[in-house]
Amino acid sequence: MEQYFYELPIILMTLLCMIYLTVTNKYILSAQKKGFLIAFLGEVFIIVCEYTTVILDGSDVKFRFLHIIANYFGFLLTPVILLIFASSIGRFHRLKYAVISSAVYFIVFTVLSALNQVFYVDSQNNYSRGKLFWIYVVFYFFATICLLYETLRYSQKGFFRHKVFAILLSVCFLASASIQIFNTQVHTMRVTAVFIFCIYYAYCIELANLFDMFTGVLSQGTYLKKVEKLKANQTLIIMDVDRLKYINDNFGHLAGDKTLIIVSKALKSVFNNHGHCFRIGGDEFAVILGDNADAKNLILRFEKDIEDRSKNLEFGVSVSVGYYKYLEGDLVENVIRCADENMYAEKNRKKSIIHN
Repeated sequence: MEQYFYELPIILMTLLCMIYLTVTNKYILSAQKKGFLIAFLGEVFIIVCEYTTVILDGSDVKFRFLHIIANYFGFLLTPVILLIFASSIGRFHRLKYAVISSAVYFIVFTVLSALNQVFYVDSQNNYSRGKLFWIYVVFYFFATICLLYETLRYSQKGFFRHKVFAILLSVCFLASASIQIFNTQVHTMRVTAVFIFCIYYAYCIELANLFDMFTGVLSQGTYLKKVEKLKANQTLIIMDVDRLKYINDNFGHLAGDKTLIIVSKALKSVFNNHGHCFRIGGDEFAVILGDNADAKNLILRFEKDIEDRSKNLEFGVSVSVGYYKYLEGDLVENVIRCADENMYAEKNRKKSIIHN
């Protein structure tokens, strides 16, 4: 127990450093930044609650109410912080499930705590677990599984090693945090949570480097690494946004930005389940399709998706597309050159139609 008090200042200093790094970081997504801030600030509050419970356990009975409140908020917020953090990894797209799950847990936990079923502080101000303490444990594991799920979803656009890392990270988190659940005298949960959040921070920074921050598709650097490892029967698609300079000059750069967002959203909507999407230049994008993907049909769907997304705009949005299939024995340089030539041929065809 004495060791816990020595660890506490180190944990708090670590959290303060991470809060500062998060606030000043300009490279992670805003939604993830919010998630990290919630997680780190939440951990500070939970640590204060846990520290209070350790100090007050068995102390003067006049502190019994404060002892109960500290236990209540410590147990209540631990899984909720995990849920909100998991939701933030998915850019809060699924915040609804986090809110609903947290609301259900809040109601159940509050009612059972009032009935002394989850934990109990007796008249002598001594803490003990209730008969239904397992409900807290179940919800805690549920929150951790949600965190794993969102991490895997976020990493699926990257490479397989990130998926393996995400699973190992979650398993280590569960194993380390579970020690305190089974042995109340060992305070490992907060140390584990802070350590895992710090690793998640570094992990998200690494993943962020794979992506183009503006469009959300993979970056040019990632493309250059991925295209070197083309496999037989994979298809390389190269595309160029038509008339982007004209849109910028005549409708403003915000219109140009909106054009790029429309294209990137259509890319992710159509191609994400069939391959990897990249932004390889200012107005250039690329897709590397798996060997079973129907490139021609997907491109038609992609063009239709762009048309649907831009039909209410005062300017048209279109993309010139070229593709080439990598065959056994071919050179990567030849695949890139042929896809690029096919794209420019399509662009020239469109220009000739306009001029005629």
